[in-house]
Amino acid sequence: MSINSALWLQIYTVVTLVFCGVVQYFTGILAVLWLPVVMAFVTTGFLLMQTRRTPLELDLSEMMVLVIYLCFVVLALISTVLQGGITVTIIGIKNEVGMSLVLFCLLLGFCRESQIFRISRLLYWIFYAQFPLVIYQVLIVLPQRVAMRGEDEKWDSVVGTFGGDPMGGGNTAVMGMFCLLIMLMKLSELKHGVTTWRSAAVHIGLAFVLCVLGEVKFIILLSPFLMALVWSMPSWVKGVSKVTLKTLLIIFAVMGGLITIAIMVLSAGYSSAFGGETGKSSLSIFLDSLDYIFDTNYIMAATGELGRLTTIFFWAKHSDMWGISSMLFGYGLNATNSGSAVSAGYLNIIFRLVLDSTSLSMLLWEVGLVGTTLFIGLLLWIVRITWPRPLLDVNDLDKDDIQLLCYGPAFTVFIIGCLLSLPYSQTLMIIPLLQFLFYLVSGSALVIRRTVHRSIRREYE
Repeated sequence: MSINSALWLQIYTVVTLVFCGVVQYFTGILAVLWLPVVMAFVTTGFLLMQTRRTPLELDLSEMMVLVIYLCFVVLALISTVLQGGITVTIIGIKNEVGMSLVLFCLLLGFCRESQIFRISRLLYWIFYAQFPLVIYQVLIVLPQRVAMRGEDEKWDSVVGTFGGDPMGGGNTAVMGMFCLLIMLMKLSELKHGVTTWRSAAVHIGLAFVLCVLGEVKFIILLSPFLMALVWSMPSWVKGVSKVTLKTLLIIFAVMGGLITIAIMVLSAGYSSAFGGETGKSSLSIFLDSLDYIFDTNYIMAATGELGRLTTIFFWAKHSDMWGISSMLFGYGLNATNSGSAVSAGYLNIIFRLVLDSTSLSMLLWEVGLVGTTLFIGLLLWIVRITWPRPLLDVNDLDKDDIQLLCYGPAFTVFIIGCLLSLPYSQTLMIIPLLQFLFYLVSGSALVIRRTVHRSIRREYE
């Protein structure tokens, strides 16, 4: 069967990153979030029906990705079926592992590098689509929410196309991660000489502004280091501009200035919303807002949600509630789900606490130490094998080839950023929009790697 996989993936990308979030935001229909998962299964069906012109050949490194991935999925499903039954398993697939089929399909050759190039370019248009909605959210939704709930409830109002409850908070973390990807891609383009300083500065500056408006502190603080990593890491292309101390200092100086401005803006917001001591510096106010993250005994009184670091200490103390097997293999998918109207997580009911405040906590509780090791090991292995090496001569490539190859380092660093988000945010394990973006980027990095290695093999044949 002949399938236009590029068109399908472009439709899938727009539906997931634009349509679903916008529909959820304006209608409140949560069922629309089933659509990306259904499309993941449809994509898998297309993969099985696809007519291949050449047989698929996975090298040893790609076989390792497939084996680790299948081990993780099988462990998660068996544990969930045995402990929760079929209904809970279906909910768990929808919420947590279904979207990983995107990575599975890309690994097994659903599309080629030229199609990855088109989808990568499409991500910029989705970035531009954020601004009309962000302006609406800043000018219309934010004042309404402040008038209804007060100054201390204005956070998470700016979400772009990524959905949420306008009056109750949205997926700002997803918007922040998407903006991080755009910053990494544009900086890598600049490093490879396929864009201008002005274009890179505009894109990075606008992406950073969105992170400030959304109060995505994780991205605000982490982005300079990840951007420096993109600039300093090798490339698939020989002869790309060498790393100099001057350029690294420029990156840190510019991003340091942006972070300083962001801290001042956010601190002014915190002082206005919650009050503050007279004479306290902006940095002190900003650091005070981070205290709950590192508190090992923090429980939000109103909701019962555990603090970021508290979740790890709480798991370490109570994970063997049903024996050592529960610590090793977990309590099944969806066990910590605090937001499902169909099948609420039973661990939240037992402890009467919100345990799914971070992705790492969800992994530890639901798939145990073994499953968590497999998941993190899978991502680290993908980072390892997609870490670029200068193998292709720049004189043998045209501009589009270089532009595709420059996205490889950006995608690899984005995976690292997602790994670092595991102990901070729950979005990677529960929000299908970020899951799609994450698995799309991970699979695309593998496709780019395969293209490079295939080109090298042809050269020596």
